[in-house]
Amino acid sequence: MNTKEKILATAKDLFNERGLESTSAKNIAATLKISDGNLRYHFRTKEDLVYALYMQLVEAFDQQLTQFEAQSFSLHLVYQTLSYVYHKLYAYRFLMADFVAIMRKYPKIQLHYRALTHTRKQQLSQFTEALTQEGIFKNDIPVSQYAHLTEQLSLLSDAWIGHAEVLYEGDEQQKLKHYTMLAFSMLVPYLTTKGMYEYIDIVSKR
Repeated sequence: MNTKEKILATAKDLFNERGLESTSAKNIAATLKISDGNLRYHFRTKEDLVYALYMQLVEAFDQQLTQFEAQSFSLHLVYQTLSYVYHKLYAYRFLMADFVAIMRKYPKIQLHYRALTHTRKQQLSQFTEALTQEGIFKNDIPVSQYAHLTEQLSLLSDAWIGHAEVLYEGDEQQKLKHYTMLAFSMLVPYLTTKGMYEYIDIVSKR
């Protein structure tokens, strides 16, 4: 791991542990036992650091979605993808815990996120169409309702970490599974009989 990678890994850990506002570039440099100047050689500002971590998360999701597109569609694949997404979001949880503050403070991230959200909605729409063609989703539901589903899933993905931070009272080891299943259960009203059999099979094994 080179210096730049070490800086990003340490920054992510400290941001997750202490929160974004409570962690300075100097804190990160001190933890790594490097000079502030050395850190700023790689990341001139704190915004540069946050943006680089944000892009790490975006690129991880892009890679996962590419794999999704290359495989045949099934509800098992949907669950695996949701599980991957929620684990990754938790690994970068400071971004979601401080979501509004980050978007207000760092216009570059907000601008990218707005464009990304539009792209993700299009991708999710393609996935719902594919699941309908596979006989997993019902074909008699208005397209607009599937659009609502994609937005609901997006909202939950953005907000669940804040909810968990304040309200989750279950076993810590079950936290990610709980919220993954919460998102997955949103699909139930859209499932055909074939889809429900697959859904029950997945749930029974979790």
